[in-house]
Amino acid sequence: MKLRPWTVADAAWYAETTRDPEVQRYTTDPPTITTEQVAAAIEALPGNPAAASFCIEDDGERCGNVAVDFEDGIGHLSYLVAAHARGRGLAGAALTEFVAWILAHHAVTELRLWTHRDNVGSRKVAERAGFVRDPERDQDREIKGSIWPTVAYHLVP
Repeated sequence: MKLRPWTVADAAWYAETTRDPEVQRYTTDPPTITTEQVAAAIEALPGNPAAASFCIEDDGERCGNVAVDFEDGIGHLSYLVAAHARGRGLAGAALTEFVAWILAHHAVTELRLWTHRDNVGSRKVAERAGFVRDPERDQDREIKGSIWPTVAYHLVP
C-alpha cells in the first residue's frame, strides 16, 4: 500500500467509485459528482495550504482516498476505500501513514474525523489509527438532504 498524489487521469475512476452504494451511504460525496468536477478539485490541490489528498494505491491499483482540510491548526480527515479493495486493511494502513505525513508536514494541534454512527468499519479504522472517541462532538448533521447521526474522533499529537 502506498499513498500517491492524485492526477487528473484519476478523475473518472474517483467519480465512478463514489457511485458505490456504500460510499454514498457513508460519505458526503454527492451521487452526481462528475469527472470534470473531480478533475477540477485535483487540479486545485497543489499549492493549497488548506487541504491535502492522496490516492490509496495497492499493487499499482487505485483503491481509495485520504483527505484533510486544515482550519485554525486543526486537521479534519476523511477517507474511503473502493468496493473491490475493502477488507484488506488498506484504510487503516492508509490512515496511519497519512496521519504521520500530516504531522511531519503541517503544524496541527489536533486531528479530527467523524463518521456515520452505523459505519462500524470506519469507526474501527479510526480507532486502530490512534483516534479516540470524542462524544462531546457527536452530532446529527444534514448530509445530502438527510440527517445523519455522526460520531466524532480526535487525535492530539
